[in-house]
Amino acid sequence: MIEIRHAAILDSFNSQFAYDNLYSEGGIDLSDSYYLWLLEKIKPIHGKVLIDVSCGRGKLAAFARKKGLDVIGLDFSLSAVKVAQQADPELNLIISDGEQIALKGQCADYVTHIGNLEHYQNPSLGVQEVARLLKPEGTAIILLPNGFSFAGNIQHVRRTGQVFDDGQPIQRYNTRQGWQNLLEENGLTVFKTIRYEHFLPRTKQDWISHLKRPSRLLRWAVAWAIPFNLSNCFVYFCRRSSTD
Repeated sequence: MIEIRHAAILDSFNSQFAYDNLYSEGGIDLSDSYYLWLLEKIKPIHGKVLIDVSCGRGKLAAFARKKGLDVIGLDFSLSAVKVAQQADPELNLIISDGEQIALKGQCADYVTHIGNLEHYQNPSLGVQEVARLLKPEGTAIILLPNGFSFAGNIQHVRRTGQVFDDGQPIQRYNTRQGWQNLLEENGLTVFKTIRYEHFLPRTKQDWISHLKRPSRLLRWAVAWAIPFNLSNCFVYFCRRSSTD
């Protein structure tokens, strides 16, 4: 595993303070099309409970609610939760640390954990909390970054000699199997893994953005040729381990 840890980040309180500042200045969001793509892959059933851990400004939670899910979003950043609540007042949001979640066990049909676990002080605790929240038949969907992404880290290292640092307090990268080992050592069983490389837009706004930057469409066109283990990120579909 590759880890970048900024010197001032010594515990969860420091991380929380840093993310409050980060979200106050704009925060971190993926495109609307990404969240819609992910929900398509989940194929959620209307009326089921989805918990979005480290929900940030609540985009995934908002889209999931519109698809008929009973959604709870949680984040330890007060700034992020405030923005999410203002954007969608109907969202059910709580402030909670993903390493010690203030919800009862076995309450979720789906748990989404999208691009966050690699930034935790203790990722193992984060995985254990996901396993605790899942119902026995529930599904966790966890996205994690590849340390050997052909179009990402490998090219960045080739150009700069450095691992890419996205500026967040803690950043980690691992291999496909390395991340799977972490998940399965902490209460989950991976039953499917898909790649996140690139995809066609699903909204008018995202189409306009792609047309302004044709390289994004090119990445979609050639994504099939990138070996699976060199994908940008991996999305793991997991269930509670049978021993839990």
